[in-house]
Amino acid sequence: MKKEHPWFYGWTIVALTFAIQFLVMGSGYYIFGVLLKPLSEALEASRFVISLALTGQIVMSAVLGPWLGRAVGERSIKVLMTVGFALLSLGLMAISLAETVWAFYLAFTLLISTGFALAGPIPNAALIASWFSRKRGSAMGISQFGVTLSGAVLVPVFTWLMLNFSWQTALQIFALVMPLLALPLIWLGVVKTPADRGTHPDGIHEEDERSSQLESEDEDWTLSRAIRTPTVWRLALVMGPGFMGISAVLLSLHSHLTDAGMTAMRASSLVAGMTLAGAIAKPTFGILSDYFDKRGVTLGSIVFMFAGVAGLISSTHYPLLMLSAVSFGLGYGAQMPLFNILIATLFGASAFARMVGIMGPIMLPFNLIGLPLSTLTYETFGSYVPAYAAILVLYLLATAGLLSLKLPKPSH
Repeated sequence: MKKEHPWFYGWTIVALTFAIQFLVMGSGYYIFGVLLKPLSEALEASRFVISLALTGQIVMSAVLGPWLGRAVGERSIKVLMTVGFALLSLGLMAISLAETVWAFYLAFTLLISTGFALAGPIPNAALIASWFSRKRGSAMGISQFGVTLSGAVLVPVFTWLMLNFSWQTALQIFALVMPLLALPLIWLGVVKTPADRGTHPDGIHEEDERSSQLESEDEDWTLSRAIRTPTVWRLALVMGPGFMGISAVLLSLHSHLTDAGMTAMRASSLVAGMTLAGAIAKPTFGILSDYFDKRGVTLGSIVFMFAGVAGLISSTHYPLLMLSAVSFGLGYGAQMPLFNILIATLFGASAFARMVGIMGPIMLPFNLIGLPLSTLTYETFGSYVPAYAAILVLYLLATAGLLSLKLPKPSH
């Protein structure tokens, strides 16, 4: 008989990773949208120059990924996360004191970006993959909802501090408060594996018989081995266009709409509807992946994105544009949970963190090229529409890749 504990500690891990990602994303990523203008003025640099720091963060995460994926499996997650929050705190403090662009770059790239990687998506997703098997999608989606909620809550808090004090003081307050909130959660609550508490994934005292051909092989994955594995490239083809579309469409949509004559407030409302739908999609698609075929759920996310972008190109009426924005939001919001779920399904929980880290460099071109594609297209053609049309073609390629991606069948 399958026996479950009255309260499975894995759900405590979900709550902890929700909170940790909430703090990491807010302090290591979202607040820099608010800082773009004051940093540009204080450091006497263009906003483009300041924004390159976020590109550096993407590159740093990709560079650290393979090492971090192995470290998560072999070392203490508590220690990695603690070092991560320490670096985040030092980085925020250093940026508040920066007087030159290069000082800002060094603080952001070496401290903020490294701290973000150590305490951010990879170790948190690895915890979920370790604690859950049958309900992994639900747990992953709920955990990552903290990523989106962070932007909705911490950005207004930071903005209020900045307006009432200064941007330097706001950074210093975040530098002090973030580790004070995070470290007790990490050291009192984080447990790396169910075995450390004498239980099993999902709290069920029966080994999950589901396995994949890849999982049964040698689990010593390396970047060179991954590059030679066709399944890795199929996965990149399936998920890459979705990640590329996020930056290509989401970050340019406001400009696209206002160029077409829409008021700034109406354009902002469409972007808000899109991001709200993206937040709802994370737990929704995660839960769906536990009860329905994962390829079908992933196809659904691609269809939502395709329909959304097609509607944004062809529609002129506000209600239809809002429907298109929500459709795209539902599709793009599902990308990160589904990406992690597919990695865990294909390669197994024990190799999950390593494979997430290895996928970083492989997915880097998709993560970097989206917004430059949109802006370059606009500069060339005077419109974002050709870039959006190119994204639609990539979604068709993602669908073809999905049809060729073989997932292990769960045993019943």
